[in-house]
Amino acid sequence: MKEDLIRSLKTLFHIEVILQTLAIIIVTWLFLDGIQRLFNIFADRFPRRRVLITNVFPLLRLVVWIGIIGFVLSVVIRPELKTLVALSATVGVALGLGAQEVVKNVLAGVLILMDRSFRVGDMIGVDSHYGEVTHIGLRTSRIRTFDDNTVTIPNGMFLHKAVINANSGELAEQVVVEFSLPGNMNVREIKALMKEAAFCSPYVYRKKPVNVLAEDRFDFRSLTIFKVKAYVMDVRFERLMAGDITERIKEELGLRNMITDSSLISEIDERDTNFF
Repeated sequence: MKEDLIRSLKTLFHIEVILQTLAIIIVTWLFLDGIQRLFNIFADRFPRRRVLITNVFPLLRLVVWIGIIGFVLSVVIRPELKTLVALSATVGVALGLGAQEVVKNVLAGVLILMDRSFRVGDMIGVDSHYGEVTHIGLRTSRIRTFDDNTVTIPNGMFLHKAVINANSGELAEQVVVEFSLPGNMNVREIKALMKEAAFCSPYVYRKKPVNVLAEDRFDFRSLTIFKVKAYVMDVRFERLMAGDITERIKEELGLRNMITDSSLISEIDERDTNFF
């Protein structure tokens, strides 16, 4: 029996089998790289469908690699059952002893692709990081922050960390711009001014409603908190829209002599509608 196992292993690691397997892996990798580039071209050409187009590739990549692994095992390698069992036991022990984090990250990557808690193109917040998801792999995922930094996150982190998803597969998302103004302001006039300023922004998605909410607060003095809630046409313009609305409102308040710059406090906060 031991001799049969050794003979099967020699057949399994034959140079011809190894070369064929490597050739198939390289061709598959080049094919998927070309498909990804094609998807990126389509995403840039059809920006309104960008999120939908970029969501297809991670699932396609997973299906292709599963199919290639099955093809290599059943057609190229064709191991005997006892050899397959022996190798599976050896690999299982090795993974259990030294690669637990890798296995956890890979399983988490599969769960992310199946569960769809977030997708490529979504704006997510996890731990202290917030940005656009640019890549979902089997081991890690990447997000691009507004400072143009790429953050690589092990997929295992998503199993025990809360993930905030600002747009959940949609191209538009809600942005909240918050202002703290003195409590003696004319609330109706300020709300009308802020709503008009939001509608004038070129980044606002006008098919969605624009709302302005007001509430009183005391922080060493009487304040009225105004929250301008508007949808941005593309998640990548989130900060641009928030800054544009802030500039327009401050400029209009100054033109109407309604408030001085020294008494104006503004905060920009981006959140999804589900969190209000």
